[in-house]
Amino acid sequence: MTLTPGQVEAYRNDGYVVVRSALPKRSVFLLREAADSFAEQASRLSGDTDAIELDDAAALDGGLARIRRIKSPHLHHESFAAMLAHPPLLDMVEALIGPDIRWHHTKLNAKQPCGSGHVEWHTDWGYYPHTNDDLLEISIALDASTESSGCLRVVPGSHWGPALSHTENGRFVGAVAPGSFDPQAAVSLELEPGDISIHHVRLLHGSGPNRSRCQRRLLLQGYAAVDAWPLMAQHQPSDWPAWDDRILRGRPSVEARLAPCPVKVPLPVAPALGLYEIQRGLSRSHFVEASH
Repeated sequence: MTLTPGQVEAYRNDGYVVVRSALPKRSVFLLREAADSFAEQASRLSGDTDAIELDDAAALDGGLARIRRIKSPHLHHESFAAMLAHPPLLDMVEALIGPDIRWHHTKLNAKQPCGSGHVEWHTDWGYYPHTNDDLLEISIALDASTESSGCLRVVPGSHWGPALSHTENGRFVGAVAPGSFDPQAAVSLELEPGDISIHHVRLLHGSGPNRSRCQRRLLLQGYAAVDAWPLMAQHQPSDWPAWDDRILRGRPSVEARLAPCPVKVPLPVAPALGLYEIQRGLSRSHFVEASH
């Protein structure tokens, strides 16, 4: 499967595209099975590990610990590793950012039932600017992702706009302030298991809490053009062979392609904090206020 010319044009214009039934049922089954194995591990944990971040909300399932995020799942399970390099997905990535592709990150965000897991409005570019903006995120639905379960919401065309500030009172909080954009312009990307969405690194997006009675798991895979060089020190390579090992398609390069992209440097930021902890620094939540 590859993207049609119309889908490529939609991505260019709107900053995102949804692809229905992008994965066969067998692939979705294997991903869900892998995710379930992490949930079983989490039930025996009392705190976070290198791979598992626990939901800090009160557990609903007999006191069992619940997963909020699986960190870099492709490093911990073969099913996630295979999906990161899945040729049909790489074909889609190539159609959007070119033939030389490096993986940037993976994570699985799990929203547990009855109020878990909102993510404040932000751009990925606000966290990791590069020398050019040929970076994107593929979101793979393992469960039904609906408005009630906290699906991804995006502001179409916002990737053409200026770089938005993700700081407050001189501190990086990983989110834009309420009032800095029109939330009425946002659209919901509802997905069924096996559907995917692809969004541009500069697209403004967020997601509300899961108010349904079912969990919502979304596998996120970030990709970058090989000649997109990270501007922030924490994302730059310290091990050159390992850096080249991130290339999934195409050839290594020592050239950094420069493009006139607006950047607001994400500093100062507390080291070793994840998105959820960083965003707690935002004084006014978009989603907590909206729920009252």
